[in-house]
Amino acid sequence: MVQRSVCLCDGKYIGIESIFTVIDGKQINIPDKLSALRTRSRKGELFCPCGCGANLILVAGDRNLRAQHFRLKDSARQHECTAETERPHSIYSKIVLKCWLDEKLNVSDVETRVPICLVGDTARKYEFSFVSRTSKLAVSYSCNRANLSDEKMEILRANSSGIRLIYIVDALNSCGNGQYPEALMKVQERQGYCLLLDVEEMEYSTAKLSAVFYAQDCTGLWREIEFAAGALREFSISEYGRLLYQNAPLAALCEWKKSEFEREVQQEKIRREQQMKELLERPEREQKQRPKRTQTLPVRRPQNTKSERQRAMEKLVHEKEEAGRRAQKKQREEAFRQTLAEQLNQQETQVIDPDGNRWVKCRYCGRVDKTTAFSSYGGRGSVNLGTCKICDRKPVSECRFIQK
Repeated sequence: MVQRSVCLCDGKYIGIESIFTVIDGKQINIPDKLSALRTRSRKGELFCPCGCGANLILVAGDRNLRAQHFRLKDSARQHECTAETERPHSIYSKIVLKCWLDEKLNVSDVETRVPICLVGDTARKYEFSFVSRTSKLAVSYSCNRANLSDEKMEILRANSSGIRLIYIVDALNSCGNGQYPEALMKVQERQGYCLLLDVEEMEYSTAKLSAVFYAQDCTGLWREIEFAAGALREFSISEYGRLLYQNAPLAALCEWKKSEFEREVQQEKIRREQQMKELLERPEREQKQRPKRTQTLPVRRPQNTKSERQRAMEKLVHEKEEAGRRAQKKQREEAFRQTLAEQLNQQETQVIDPDGNRWVKCRYCGRVDKTTAFSSYGGRGSVNLGTCKICDRKPVSECRFIQK
């Protein structure tokens, strides 16, 4: 049975995250919204978001918040439905963000999954993840950086109608491998920095947020520079829609860190230039320091070549040393494989084998292999997890999320 995280009601999309809030740090359902949505469900006023016309039922209660969802009515199974299943990680992230906005904005009008046609003058189907009209604030959350298209971001910006727009991307999209972070740079160009959300299931209390920017170091490689990181609840929103970390404006923290990084890059450039200059001048300096010789040195005759016996002994020693090195390497590889599964269970340090290869575990099928077999991997809280190329090619409905 396909579970849905969103329904269509009176021409509006309603995400399951809309019934969540947080009070004194505890996640709960919002009684009024839950009651109203349940009434609509009983009256048959909730429909599949794909537009097939199938009726949906709200499945929600106080025993298991994690299992709340919308499902098809038994009588609606004859409809040809094309609704896509949203990954659990994306749903959990939106639930956490809804709780954060409720707590920090302290308003009751936070809407979810709002099409931009309801905010601006356009008929395109892009949507804001969250909108609060009283706070004049909107949030666009992207679980996958592939969704960060120039067209989408420009349309969201052009149709925000005076609403301050905040971009948040999942931490799994973190890019610290030296490559140009093309997708995340689109966010940085518009926002000045990137916000990376890291969630454990749907727990608001354990959710983390980091603010980073990307810049080239003196070698030309791209680096991810973190300038604010902590629990999501440590980040707040001012009355003007400005993001704060521990009451300090993120924009100011970012500028300070950028200045510091640029200063470090310049210092490193100067150090390298000085080092290169010394290397180039060394031969000339040594030539000047070498004492002049006033007489011709006697020609030295070459020493006698080694005997065949000496060469044979040296060859034997070399072969024994090489055999020892091979045995040690084999022992290291066997020891690594024996502890590989245990190492992959922790998510704080990368798992590297004796040859320098990094190993990762697929979060869907559990496959363990080198990173060359994976389409994506790493990120905060998921250092040794990723998505293998096989699972990446499968339909979403066939992927089973086995581990964060």
